[in-house]
Amino acid sequence: MKKKIIFLVNVDSFFISHRLPIAKELLKKGYEVHIATEFTAYKKKIMRMGFKTHDINFNRNSLNLFRALVVCFQIFFLFLKIRPNIVHLISLKPIIFGGLICFVTPINSIVASVTGLGSMFIKKGFFFKIRETFFNIIYKIIFKYPKIIVILQNNSDLNYLIKKSNLNKKKVKIIRGSGIILNDFKFYKIPKNLPIILMASRIIYDKGVFEFIEAIRYLKKIDFKGKFYLIGDIDNTNPSVIKKSTVDFWKKKKLIFYKKHQKNISNFIRKSTVLVLPSYREGFPKILMEAAASGRPVVTTNVPGCKDAVLNKTTGIIVPVKNHIALAKAILNLCKNKKKLENFGKAARKHAIKKFDIQDVVDKHLSIYNLLEK
Repeated sequence: MKKKIIFLVNVDSFFISHRLPIAKELLKKGYEVHIATEFTAYKKKIMRMGFKTHDINFNRNSLNLFRALVVCFQIFFLFLKIRPNIVHLISLKPIIFGGLICFVTPINSIVASVTGLGSMFIKKGFFFKIRETFFNIIYKIIFKYPKIIVILQNNSDLNYLIKKSNLNKKKVKIIRGSGIILNDFKFYKIPKNLPIILMASRIIYDKGVFEFIEAIRYLKKIDFKGKFYLIGDIDNTNPSVIKKSTVDFWKKKKLIFYKKHQKNISNFIRKSTVLVLPSYREGFPKILMEAAASGRPVVTTNVPGCKDAVLNKTTGIIVPVKNHIALAKAILNLCKNKKKLENFGKAARKHAIKKFDIQDVVDKHLSIYNLLEK
């Protein structure tokens, strides 16, 4: 009889971008692999690959209690029907809903991938403090599951969950990011024409988009000659979304060239001079791995996730969070020094080869599944 695994993930696009190579390797190993998620555009593609699909309407940023109950029932009946050997829960809602339901269904083993704890630190105020406390209590319950391994992406999240949710360090594996296919991001020399500064992320406050814009204004005031690209989708499901009208205003003022999310982001990275990510907090950002693999220096913030992906003053420059002047000066520092750009780029590629290879991430996941099956 085939071993069965369910990937429970909030949306299909995230599965495609961050977990697909792992799932494909499981198919090769003879597993029956089920993908349970909110499908947007990739259901047919996932089915053609040989995966079994199940619709779960997570409504990612909804706080509606009735919708939450519907999701719980969907997951409950799915687990009863499939009876998988392992359930792999990825990101907040799948971990919360799926983790609790595992206690009342015949699930042997859980893998819980915590992809970041950003909102618990970024948002301030009474409501967010109550929400943080609630999530920590739920995490505390789920982490007591008899057979569970928790995958974290950085040590800051590990220390927080040990303190706040009584996470047992023996149940934890640190895997720094989802890895990248290095051949998809070949090394290119930095172009010698007008500097191009690229930021690629969801268009939300928490990614530091406003700091990027203010840095651009600062650089233009001192007559810096360069082009600034902002690439990413306007995520209307996120509470910190930046409105399209605001982005349109920036375009009108000729601060940025804006494009929606690009499937072939490597084409834009190789045309760029420097990539920036002034985020407020991350798990382990994929775009920084992709930039490194392409030989591009980065400027990013001194926060968990971002600082873990960069060797400061070797592959990029780390600046204080929410500080557009420091961001602008770091961009200027790199762009005015061609030798530094070249050295950082070469070091970044070497770092990517050593640390970000997707095969290493796949192997680590397979070892976790094997450990749980013993």
